[in-house]
Amino acid sequence: MRIRTLGSIVLGVSLAVAVLAVSATPSLAWWRGGVWIGPGVVVAPPVVVAPPIYAAPPVVVETPAPVYTQQPQATQQYWYYCQDPQGYYPYVQQCPRGWQPVSPEPAR
Repeated sequence: MRIRTLGSIVLGVSLAVAVLAVSATPSLAWWRGGVWIGPGVVVAPPVVVAPPIYAAPPVVVETPAPVYTQQPQATQQYWYYCQDPQGYYPYVQQCPRGWQPVSPEPAR
């Protein structure tokens, strides 16, 4: 009688452990557990393996290519020189022979 009672208790405890292990397992996980009954009763704890967690893909920010606009060339500025009387405009107001345009920057 004693062995039957002990066997019923072991069976009841193992069923309770199995029910608790199954109910606590997430729905997408895999459950591996084992029960070995031999010279003694050994109930192994369940091993829950969750599905792999995938990382989000890296965020790629593409910057647009720079837009270059060519600046309009500045109009050439000239100084005006008079040979008779010698001098530059506006210091000489009238030039009877005509004005000669002169670049204000030295030639390179």
